Amino acid sequence: MQEMGLRESKKAATRLALATAVLRHASDGGLESVSVETVAAEVGVSARTFHNYFPSKEDALIYFVGVMLDRLADLIESRPGGEVLWDSVEYALTEIACDTEADPGQFLTLIRLLETEPTLADHKHSDGLAAEQKARFESVVGCRGESTDLGRYERVVFGNALVTLRVGLEMWSEGLAPHTDLREFLGEAFRLTKCGLSRPMSTPNP
Repeated sequence: MQEMGLRESKKAATRLALATAVLRHASDGGLESVSVETVAAEVGVSARTFHNYFPSKEDALIYFVGVMLDRLADLIESRPGGEVLWDSVEYALTEIACDTEADPGQFLTLIRLLETEPTLADHKHSDGLAAEQKARFESVVGCRGESTDLGRYERVVFGNALVTLRVGLEMWSEGLAPHTDLREFLGEAFRLTKCGLSRPMSTPNP
């Protein structure tokens, strides 16, 4: 029984390593430039083994999306019950972006690919791909908002929070952030959006 658990754990680690490698290589020239052979070699498996895990590079990235949705749901669920949805979403996105074991640009690359890669968009809307994780995420966010699913309020909150994160990470990756601490810089960006953008905050410009 323990051997079976170790085997499944190793397979899960390999699956995530392959998906992460696809994302990392796609950050330079897009998904089309990614070689399955290169990704597989980097993880220490064959191209055939890659295809045992994923039918395509797009499926590998959709799997990564599912992992991120699960983690977002876990982080949002961990927040106090009376906390407003914006604060819970801000916390979750910041924790993922500032993960010391991950590249901050990784999340930014994923957001860009989901918006710009036509083949990835087709996969994203296919039935069954990350469906379980998506359903759970929507349920968690809905329970923290005004309904049991993603209504107008929940979509506006998460959509604006995601755009705020993207702008913050873009400025950070381009060296335009006035701080050396990413968490502090993202916190200021989230506060600016939360204030409604009615007027600039009294913070120094880069």
